[in-house]
Amino acid sequence: MLAKTLTRRYFLATSGAAATGALMNAALPGLAFADSSMIKPAKKALVFVMLDGGNDSFNMLVPNDGIAYKEYARTRGNLALGQGDLIALDGAENHGQSFGLHRAAPELAQLYNSGKLSFVANVGPLVEKITKAQFYDGSAQLPLGLLSHADQFKHWQTSRPDVRQNEGWFGYFADELQQSRSAHEIGMNISLAGHNIAQNGKRDLPYAITKEGSVGLYVKEERTPLNDLLNDSFNRMMSADQSGDPFKETYLRLTRNAQAQHETFAAATKGIEAPGRFPETDLAQQLKMVARTIAASDRLGLEQQTFFVRYIGWDHHDELLDTHAGMLAVLSQALGAFQSALEDMGLSDRVVTFTGSDFGRTLTSNGNGSDHGWGGNTLVMGDPIVGGRIFGDYPILGLGDDNPLDVGDGVLIPTTSTDQLYADLSLWFGVQDAALSEIFPNLTRFAAPGERLGLFG
Repeated sequence: MLAKTLTRRYFLATSGAAATGALMNAALPGLAFADSSMIKPAKKALVFVMLDGGNDSFNMLVPNDGIAYKEYARTRGNLALGQGDLIALDGAENHGQSFGLHRAAPELAQLYNSGKLSFVANVGPLVEKITKAQFYDGSAQLPLGLLSHADQFKHWQTSRPDVRQNEGWFGYFADELQQSRSAHEIGMNISLAGHNIAQNGKRDLPYAITKEGSVGLYVKEERTPLNDLLNDSFNRMMSADQSGDPFKETYLRLTRNAQAQHETFAAATKGIEAPGRFPETDLAQQLKMVARTIAASDRLGLEQQTFFVRYIGWDHHDELLDTHAGMLAVLSQALGAFQSALEDMGLSDRVVTFTGSDFGRTLTSNGNGSDHGWGGNTLVMGDPIVGGRIFGDYPILGLGDDNPLDVGDGVLIPTTSTDQLYADLSLWFGVQDAALSEIFPNLTRFAAPGERLGLFG
């Protein structure tokens, strides 16, 4: 286990950094762009699908040429997929290696082969570039709470792994673009997963909906004594004067705003359907609602939108092979249906979808599963991207001294930071280059000015 390889010096270094990070967050100023044109309005949407728990992504995207596959199989042991269990990806190549996709994800393979999906290899939260030697001697700053679900889940939403903060990069967009939004209007950041950090701003909070739509009082249109009673009671509450009681006044104002938002959202999405056959899984139905909401953006008065979706259950310490295959199938089918619907609705040129996950997992087996890791592989999907590519550096999958990225049990140091991934997505969304360093202050540690991954050419 990795815990056995961590030194006392490493523990002390990260503990000190955690205390410093807590103090920094307490005094963290709000983001204030120097120029109101730092984000250009455009009809675009970003959809963040969080694979909650830590996706074993080295069993999702697998090297399938002879030498690299043998190394993969030797390292993964009883977790290794057979070469016959991989779907070949057309032209997939990274540093001379070819790749296959898990057999449970044929829709993702089709999207890749048709140029609508790419992968970003060995990506994760980083404070600065780090070597294996620096990891062990404590001379480089590491993400706070490394290997921790709570911390790494947060870092993927903020791309600020040196501090613990509750504002995310989508929240910054809303703070800038919606400064004059009234309380009853629907915001640009819409969550299918309740409260989240990615869409939290200093001033703006996400608008939460469900796979069925917005949340508010809904009374069936037909007149019945019960419906009349509900309507009358609610209307009396909404019109009541509570000016003498600050608590009741605040509660009533929030309730009025929530109901107004619900009615606005319900009216905007009424009659809009997402075509095609979406599976009955929770993830697919959430993405179906996302497609309907994007189609309603004009009615909602929104040009840019972000969406946050969670797919929970990827912490596969046990029963990895069977459970992971089932969950990849759900993900693949849902994303395939979503992309197809966007194309049929004429929206596919304005939507980019991407996945994140707490962390990659150990390359080694714990007997029946894998444990918490660091770097992993993620995907980006949509017509606007350069599809059919593997961006970043897919690592060698050997262990110990044979792998300069392995810090124990196949926990791999990321070679691409979340800052780099998010910078490309932000630029496409409309963020100006000059604003990137304000949103992602660590970005310059990984990329020179103007240097990009190239997701959009």
